[in-house]
Amino acid sequence: MNNILYMFDLSTTVYALVVVLALGTIYAWYQFALVLARRCDTCSVDLKASPFKSKCFVGAIFFSVAFVLAVNTALLMGLF
Repeated sequence: MNNILYMFDLSTTVYALVVVLALGTIYAWYQFALVLARRCDTCSVDLKASPFKSKCFVGAIFFSVAFVLAVNTALLMGLF
């Protein structure tokens, strides 16, 4: 059972992390763009309130920070 944890080496795991976070960041900013276009019906922000107080904006910021940290880790490891 422990062998499943060691199936991938560190460089493969970091590369997969960068890819997953890139896709998540694109999706998060797309959702925030829907908020700006007033077409998002899933956010908690009122249409008259600031879109920068929405859950979509906060999520996009967190995904962006995580993506930048993952890319920095990949660069430090010499993957790119």
